[in-house]
Amino acid sequence: MKRSQFKGRFTPTNPSKYVGNVKQIIYRSSWERLFMSYCDRHPNILQWNSEETKIPYQFDGKHRTYYPDFWILMVDSKDNAVEKLVEIKPHYQRGWKINRAKWTQAEQACYQNGMEFLVLTEKELF
Repeated sequence: MKRSQFKGRFTPTNPSKYVGNVKQIIYRSSWERLFMSYCDRHPNILQWNSEETKIPYQFDGKHRTYYPDFWILMVDSKDNAVEKLVEIKPHYQRGWKINRAKWTQAEQACYQNGMEFLVLTEKELF
């Protein structure tokens, strides 16, 4: 069964919250668009961007670059400012070797920079 792609440009309602290339906010799935809308509208999200963070990693002996879907700066339930990198993926892709390689590097980069790394699937989004 062939899956159709859902891709487009996102226009924020609160452009001052977006810290990146506002002309190139591209979503590649309805789930990413939903998360963009959440970041744009939720008062606890202070700043965000999409695919602006670069993380080098290796896979199959090749040097590559991973761009996590989102970076967010938010206020948590204890009123602390928290930075997170967020990846949106279907649950069935969690076990793919290439994704594990990317996410291992992202977790390490986040740990070194006092951030949190999250992979959100349909189980967490809905």
